[in-house]
Amino acid sequence: MKLHNHVSPGATGTTSSRRRVTGLLAGSTTLMLIAGGATAVIAANPPVGPGNVEIFTKRDMVAIEGYTAQAGQDVTIKVTRGGNLIGISHGVVGPDGFFEVNHPGGSCWDVVTPNIAGLDVVTAEFEDGSSDGAVAGTAMITSVESVDGTVTPDIAGDVEGTVVVKGTYGSDVDTNRMGVEIVNPDMRDMGIGERAIGWPDDETPAGYTVDGTAANGEFTVTYGFFSKAEQDTAFAGDPSVASWQAEPATGEEAQLGLTISEFKETDGPGFGGCPAGPAGQAPNAPTEAFASAAGQNGINVTWKPATVPADAPAITGYEVIAVDTVLGQEVSVKVGAEATSATVRGLVNAQAYPVQVVALNGQASTAAGAGTVTVTSSDAPPTASAPSAPGEVAVKDGSLLGSAEVSWAAAAANGSAVTGYTVTATSGTAEPVTTTAGSGATSATLDGLTPGTEYSFVVTANSAAGSTAAESVLFTPKAGDLTAPSAPNVVRVTPGNQSATVEWQPATAGNTPITGYVLTATPPSGSAVEVRTDAAGRSAVLTGLTNNVSYALRLVATSAAGDSAPASFGSGASPTVTPADQLTATAEYRADKREWRIGGSASITTANTITATNANGVRIGTATVAADGSWTIRTRNSNVAVTPTIKISSSAGGSTTVSVSTR
Repeated sequence: MKLHNHVSPGATGTTSSRRRVTGLLAGSTTLMLIAGGATAVIAANPPVGPGNVEIFTKRDMVAIEGYTAQAGQDVTIKVTRGGNLIGISHGVVGPDGFFEVNHPGGSCWDVVTPNIAGLDVVTAEFEDGSSDGAVAGTAMITSVESVDGTVTPDIAGDVEGTVVVKGTYGSDVDTNRMGVEIVNPDMRDMGIGERAIGWPDDETPAGYTVDGTAANGEFTVTYGFFSKAEQDTAFAGDPSVASWQAEPATGEEAQLGLTISEFKETDGPGFGGCPAGPAGQAPNAPTEAFASAAGQNGINVTWKPATVPADAPAITGYEVIAVDTVLGQEVSVKVGAEATSATVRGLVNAQAYPVQVVALNGQASTAAGAGTVTVTSSDAPPTASAPSAPGEVAVKDGSLLGSAEVSWAAAAANGSAVTGYTVTATSGTAEPVTTTAGSGATSATLDGLTPGTEYSFVVTANSAAGSTAAESVLFTPKAGDLTAPSAPNVVRVTPGNQSATVEWQPATAGNTPITGYVLTATPPSGSAVEVRTDAAGRSAVLTGLTNNVSYALRLVATSAAGDSAPASFGSGASPTVTPADQLTATAEYRADKREWRIGGSASITTANTITATNANGVRIGTATVAADGSWTIRTRNSNVAVTPTIKISSSAGGSTTVSVSTR
């Protein structure tokens, strides 16, 4: 097994590049983490290189490395599950392009340390608008067993004991990009001869045996040892399973979107000094809490169910509290986890009680205010009626031409909770412009108004018992000339086979909304290729390009006022792109046999020949690309000099340079 460019366990703020995973590792709110959702930033997932995102699930750790183009920039690391944000951290990328979270010398997670699990999405968002991401792999070890064999000291090379590693993986894992490893530095000074032993391996080990299978979501790896001492030392080591999403297109040795799960590492809270894990997190407060007189010296209270941060304990119940401000004490009642209403009895007639609702899960949430209610002694609760009219309605111009911002003071409920507000603007016989707002809202924005035209604005409070409108307010949205958006900023350009992908940071609207983006690729001669997106677009794919032709790129934002100025191009993005046959490759030279082992893939599979040359331009060999895109070059007794890198080129016009490993 070969795992490259991973985080070095003993280092702080450094990176390493090795042939194996050896040793592995010696201002938000909780409400934002559960309800914030994912951001709109478009991330390459998995990374395209040279930067990489690496996830250590049991350590709840994330490391990014190779982002030298973003050195010194602010970076935000986010973990999402099902579109919901469960973890976030902020920091600055080091001068070597490295940053880590929840590891000595790195940053902490904000508020709560997420319990990172398979299929969680990790995203790194940089100050320049670029981003990368990875999906946490599901591969994990479920058992490690030491099995004694028969001791036969007079037979050399006889396996006398085994260590069997078993585990599972999901459909997200490609077993061709998965490896199992045991690490123990003490093995290096024994007959094993290595501090890390892995499966699969590309050569037959001399100091131990290894065999494994992976099928139908389960894997078993058996290590055989030639002495009891070696067996025990391996069993005392640290087993782990790694999986990665892709290999880099440029051919360097790296596992892009790497996840490592360490069997002996215990899931738990954050690293020392960092926030605790979700097991100690209280629920978020209930919402839309509402109290009303119940008659018979009681108060009825209703609420919407509370939520909990990801992986926090489930809600076990609610406590409803009526505060006796006269005696300075509380009267409360507890109800179950499924309840959304309760009645508090035994209160003093004609006394006003502030009411609160708290969610419980072993911890208590922040209290949700349900209002202040005056208790009555009648046998039946008062009949509910429509809420009062919203107060203090005010209107002003919005940020865009033809928009207005409307604000108001909350309406008072009359025995039935306010469920929301309706805001309407009317002008003559024109179709009214309407929007709605939630029960807790005190403002809303109306778009699509005609500048320079007087409107009558009305805010209406709604409840199950009826609706009440405030007095209308007259306002004329300002007139003026429309202004175009600012220019967007391109942050990444990735060539493909007869295609190119362009990612950008959005433009800022002038005084009229952005309606979309237009991306154009223009060759030196011939017709340009154009693609359009809507206003939410942050990337686009240009197709139908001609390979090995340089195209000039142009991106503009569109609006009713016209197009923006052409986009600027960030430090990591070229204003031109040349599509080509896309090649991947690995290269190995075996010195004992003077043998080259070179292989990879090409995107063009018809009449395509691969040629490998060393750094001096001397040809190593050629191969024809197969129907599935694969190709292989094998040459024994080669007289071609070994150089640190070699060049791989295709007759279809592709080219890449790869590092050479030697044995």
